[in-house]
Amino acid sequence: MNKIINLLTWFAAVVLLLSSCKKEGEVFTVTEGTFPANALSSSSSAIVLNQATENEIAVTFNWLAADFGEQPVIAYTLQLDVPVDTSGTNGWSNANVIIAGNDVLTYSFIIKDLNGILNSMGLIPGTAHNFVARIKAEVPQNNGTPSSLAPIYSNILALTITSYGTSLYVPGDYQGWDPSSAPLLNAAEGKPGMYEGYVYMPNSGLQYFKYTSSPDWDHINYGDGGNGTLTTDGLAGGLSVPDGGYYEVTANLNDQTWTATKTTWGIIGDASPGGWTTDSQMSYDEVNQVWTATLDMIHSGSFKFRANNEWVIDFGIDGDGNIQYADNPFFGYNPDLSNLTVPEDGNYTITLDLHLSGVYNYTITKN
Repeated sequence: MNKIINLLTWFAAVVLLLSSCKKEGEVFTVTEGTFPANALSSSSSAIVLNQATENEIAVTFNWLAADFGEQPVIAYTLQLDVPVDTSGTNGWSNANVIIAGNDVLTYSFIIKDLNGILNSMGLIPGTAHNFVARIKAEVPQNNGTPSSLAPIYSNILALTITSYGTSLYVPGDYQGWDPSSAPLLNAAEGKPGMYEGYVYMPNSGLQYFKYTSSPDWDHINYGDGGNGTLTTDGLAGGLSVPDGGYYEVTANLNDQTWTATKTTWGIIGDASPGGWTTDSQMSYDEVNQVWTATLDMIHSGSFKFRANNEWVIDFGIDGDGNIQYADNPFFGYNPDLSNLTVPEDGNYTITLDLHLSGVYNYTITKN
């Protein structure tokens, strides 16, 4: 009888122990993943971006959940690329990667963000470009080590996206940090993502400035990323030049770099008093925002506009009589330009107008 009682007591204790054990977690069995057919879809396949509505949604991607077995956490990543980069051994290696999150089944692009991605790729604004998109799914490990399960990919969506060009504003110390009244850097013709122009900073001493994508501080602004690079961190310090002056400033959003080159301007050539050896210096007119010189010129020679008394930045003219850079580190060398001339011998007032970014011109007036 005592044996039976002891067995019953032991059994009750075991039941009590089991019932009092805390559930520490469930163990799931995961398997190689699969996506349902045509898991990825989008709200539009022909997307035209418009700066006037840049804060609205451009496109929304939705996808069906991947299956890795019994309910593991699944991390989803959206990949966006041009078709030519998606084949071969390194296919998709240049894709723009957007982290959607764990167990998230949708992602929406804001217009200005998607446009920024296209501009950073050097694509021509205003033209429809072909893209492809897919979703990557993987099972992350809690300790951060790579998963033993290979990632899987959804079906590939074909899209066309048309971006818009933007201008950069240049607010800074020299004008009271007011983007609404700051000079513009326009996009360089035929060079997507590249911006160039001239800014006059009349004050002396160290001058700080930034680039903004709109005439306000509510959108993208570019500060100093160090070593000649730009950053979109709104809390970053400003770009700077060591002293006031007349600067050619550039921004390359393809590689996030910038330059600022202080310039003075002169006229050189055998049509001018100094020939091809000595620049005739021009003076800057702050009121009219032009460089000017009054010189005795001869018709039988020719001349160019040159910065800083050296052949680094200089202008010639194209077949339509428009001035274009013959030399410029930002744009490279253009061998297809001619020199300028005057119609006859005489005394001339010559002006060089660089105050509108990319719309550079000159006048030659006989006195």
